[in-house]
Amino acid sequence: MFSRESAAPWLRGAVLGALLGALFLGVGGRAAMRAIGSLQGAPPGFSIGGTTTVVLLGAASGLAAGLIYVTCRRLLQRHQWWARGLFAVILLGVTLRGLRPVDSQRLIIFLPLFVAFGFALDRVWEGRQRRPQSVSEGVS
Repeated sequence: MFSRESAAPWLRGAVLGALLGALFLGVGGRAAMRAIGSLQGAPPGFSIGGTTTVVLLGAASGLAAGLIYVTCRRLLQRHQWWARGLFAVILLGVTLRGLRPVDSQRLIIFLPLFVAFGFALDRVWEGRQRRPQSVSEGVS
């Protein structure tokens, strides 16, 4: 039913999304939460359990976003700018849905993380797609 070639983009999207999600959404999200706490006068501190949870949720969110990214690119194969735009709109919608309550402080702190995540996912994906063939691969 599925060949290795047809499953490869989905697997790559899931893995890239999870790794970048853990970094940008997880670690970055944890730092953003700490920044909000500091702005609200909370005493500084981290817990291993809380940090692990946030990083794992970032990875899970990134995995889902990676699959959405691949879906957008597959649906709009001939119009990659439209695919990127659709992905950006979906990512923005999910981000705004997840920020509760939505206020200027949370938007200023969290929105750049999602923009950076989406940009990094696209750049890493494009880098993998446009990698030049080595001399030995190009010679027959």
